[in-house]
Order: sequence, then structure tokens, then C-alpha cells
Amino acid sequence: MRAALYARYSTDLQREQSIDDQFRVAERLAEQNGFTVTAKFFDRAISGGTTQRPGYQYLLRCARNHEFDAVVAEDTSRLWRNLAEQSPRLAELSDLGIVIVTHDLDTRHDSAEIMGAVGGAMASAYRKEIGRRTRRGLEGLARNGKSAGGRAYGYIPAAQSGTQNIEIDPAQAAVVVRIFSLYADGHSPRGIADLLNREGVPSPGAGWERSQRRKSGWMGSAINGDHARGIGILNNDTYRGIVVWNRSRWIRSAADSSKRKYTQNPRTEWIVRKDERLRIVPDVLWDRAKARQSGQAGLIGMRVKRGLSAAMASRTGAGPKYLLSSLLRCGHCGSNYVIAGRDIYGCSGNINGGLALCANDAKIHRQTAEMEVVSGFKRDIRSPAVKEEACRDARSLLRKPTSKPSDNHERIAQLRAEVGNIADAIASGMMRASKALASRLRAAESELEREEQAQALSDAPTPSAERLLPALPAIFDRLVDNLDATLASGDLTRGREEIRSLVGCVTVRADADQISLFYERGNFAATMIKATGTHAILCGSGGRI
Repeated sequence: MRAALYARYSTDLQREQSIDDQFRVAERLAEQNGFTVTAKFFDRAISGGTTQRPGYQYLLRCARNHEFDAVVAEDTSRLWRNLAEQSPRLAELSDLGIVIVTHDLDTRHDSAEIMGAVGGAMASAYRKEIGRRTRRGLEGLARNGKSAGGRAYGYIPAAQSGTQNIEIDPAQAAVVVRIFSLYADGHSPRGIADLLNREGVPSPGAGWERSQRRKSGWMGSAINGDHARGIGILNNDTYRGIVVWNRSRWIRSAADSSKRKYTQNPRTEWIVRKDERLRIVPDVLWDRAKARQSGQAGLIGMRVKRGLSAAMASRTGAGPKYLLSSLLRCGHCGSNYVIAGRDIYGCSGNINGGLALCANDAKIHRQTAEMEVVSGFKRDIRSPAVKEEACRDARSLLRKPTSKPSDNHERIAQLRAEVGNIADAIASGMMRASKALASRLRAAESELEREEQAQALSDAPTPSAERLLPALPAIFDRLVDNLDATLASGDLTRGREEIRSLVGCVTVRADADQISLFYERGNFAATMIKATGTHAILCGSGGRI
């Protein structure tokens, strides 16, 4: 019979020679059973509790292609330490006609099914026991004030310090203090990350064995983290000399040990100790940062209550500063027009990506844009032609035939009679003998209420065109007066939203010698010529909304 050998060890703390040793034992087993070894598969430093093993998966693919007739390993724990994977694979290999031979299992024997189940349960239990003993040892270290493993930015791990204790890394500690100071002074985590990346400050994962994403640089999430979980630079209690162990734990999946679920432990199970030797951040600075963090959390909570999504609510920066901020759009690439200098608007696509992204390099003075958008709106909304057209549209809509008013009086009378009859039944004592009667009463009362409300709306008089039309011009004038009052009060946020609700965004289009502003809901607001090819000045305006 053709045989494939499999070998595996669990952690990188074990010897590389373990694979060769296991193959030597498996080769003896194969020879004793008269097998011919035709293939070898192995995995290094991967737990048998997961299926995510390249060598193991390759072995299964070859088995499904019938490239061998037997699998030989030192023992079944090399193949599996998880019953959830062992049982279906044993069944599959049996269907493929492939036998498993190890020191503790031979599927050619009648007792193999029982022995496999027992051996698999023992292997799985042993893996969990290793985890329990490891955690017990770590707890002992934590209670004795020793390092229980792990690493944090700003410190040298005990295994690398030379003193067998965690020590402060002076260079990284200075960065930690700077991060706290910047955040307490009002800088956002993303802004701090961007600053550190521009200055070339190595990120926490730069020297660790982590994914490429973690090595690529600072991220706002590494600074802000999660307060509840105690992760992130701003939430690490060790920086103020308080060491916390057992705040949380990762529970491995029963089906695949490579998958884990985060679980927060109760505070009563935390092991907390004071160690001023590890303090990096003074209490005053820590309290300032935490006060701002609490304020930001409260602000986000209030914004969520107002209906914003969690993602939008987290954007708690200063927000738009000027009247037209977020309202101007480039008519060439669709990007926002943003402040590109002192009181100058420019296309963000052109500014950030150059001509290759957007060829529109036209700039507009902020005051000019604000004046033309507002004055264009006010001029057009007060225009007699616009008011007359609005009246014609309203008259046309009001004269359209409408659906026949509802006439539910007959049904209402039926429901009232039914409710009355049921009420009489209740009075005579029948209610005690029929639950269905009570249910019918509630249904009839609910339907009666809906029908009466609908009929009341249908019977309400409809305003005539003659009553509505004379009021339209005054309504238009009132819109302009309201905008004037809002802008005079200095409430730019409300003014911006009023403009957005009335005309939508404003599109900026530029050609060789002029710049035009167009309302999203109407024609153009203003046309300007280019001065020196960059800044716009007023040339002429017109059009209507």
C-alpha cells in the first residue's frame, strides 16, 4: 500500500528537529505494516486544533485525488486535537478507502471507531488543559507582581530588558507623552497619527512580528483604541503606573481553534496593582486627556440619539467653517471645492491629485463666491417672473382632478352597531364565557377608530386655488427675509443648511476664460471671468432658479 507520512508541532518554541523525529517514527510504523512511503506532509508551529494548516490541507487534497492508500503519523494528536474536525475527516477518509495508522489508532481494526473517539477526546481535552495550566501560571506571575507576558508601546518586554522586568523605553515614552499632550490640546487621533507618520516616527508594530498593515505606520485606531477594552495608547493604564491583568480573554472556537472571540471579564476577576516604576504619563496630563475623551464620548452619544449613524456621529471635529463649505462642487470631477489658501476655494481633486486627477485649476475668492451665491438666490427668488411661474405651476396642480373623497359612513355605522352589540353582551355576562368576544371587541374598536379618522380627513375642506395663490409671492419673500435674518445673526451653520434646502449644492464650472456657478435646483447663479488665470472676479450674473 502507498503511504503518506504526516508530522506537526505546535509552537515556535519547539525544536525544528521534531519534524524529522516524527518522520523517523512514522517510517518505522510504515515499514512494520508493509507500506511504501510515497509522500510526506508537515506543518511547523501550528496547533492541531485548527484546520488552517497548509500541509494538512495539501494532504487532504492528495487523499481526495487517491494519490495514496494510507496516512501514517506518530499519533492521532499530530493529525487532530479537535473532535469537531477529527470525526468528519475519519469518516471521509474511510469512504475514500484510506486507512489511518498511528501508535494509538489503526482504522483497519473493528475497535477503531471507539478508540478514535476516545483518543480524540483525550487529545482535545489535553489541548484545553495546556491552556488552563498556562493561564494558571500567568495568574501566579501577575499576583506576584511579575510580568505575565504581552507588550505595550513605550516599554521593553521583560524577556528583552536584561533585568527580567519590564522597563521603560525612553524614546517611545517621549512619544507617548507627546500623544497625550496633543490629544489633550484638541488634536484628533487621526491628526496625531498623520503628524507622526509625516515625521517618520516608528509605529508600535514597526519592530514586532505583525501583519504588514500594522507595520505600515501609525493609525488613529492605535491611538484612540477602545476605552471599554482598555486598548489603544490613550487607554493604557500602565502609562499612569497601574498594571491590569485579566481584563479580558480570547475564547477559541470549538470547531476551529484559529478562530477566537473576545470576552470582557468581570471587574471582580481583574488583578490590579500599582507600579510607579512604570509610570510614563503624569496624573495631570492623564486627567486632561481623559476629560476630553469623556466629552467626545458624550458628544457622540448625543449625536447618535439625534439619529446619526455611529460612523457619522464619531466625526466630532470643528465641522465646516464658512457659509459655502461643503456646498461647492467641481463641475469637472465632482470633488468638493475646499479652502486652498487664505480665503480661496479650489477643487480638492486638483489640489490633492494634480491635473492628472482634475484639470480644473480655477480658484474663487471665498467672499466673491458667497456674495454671488446669496445675491443670485435672493435676486432670482424675488423675480416677478419666477413668482409668476410658481403661481402657474401651483394653479395647474390645484386644478388637476383628485381622487373621489372617501365615503366610509356606512362602514362606520356598521362598526358602531357591532361595538354596541358586543357591549350589550358584556353587560349580560356573556364576556366571561367567551374570550373570542373580547378579541372581537378590541378589533372592532380599533377599526372604528381608523375609519373615523380617515373620514374626518376626507370631510375636511380643501383650500381653493384662489385662496392659496395670492399667498405664494409673500412666501417667496419670507424665504429671503429668513435667510437675511439668519446670516445677520452670524449663524453660518443654519444659513448653510437653508441654502442647501432651497437650491442644493452649487456647481463650479470653468473654461478658458470664465467661471460659472450653477444651482443644483435651477439655472446659473453667476458668471465670472478669470483674473490671471486663477482667481475669479465678478463679470456678470443672471438666470433663474
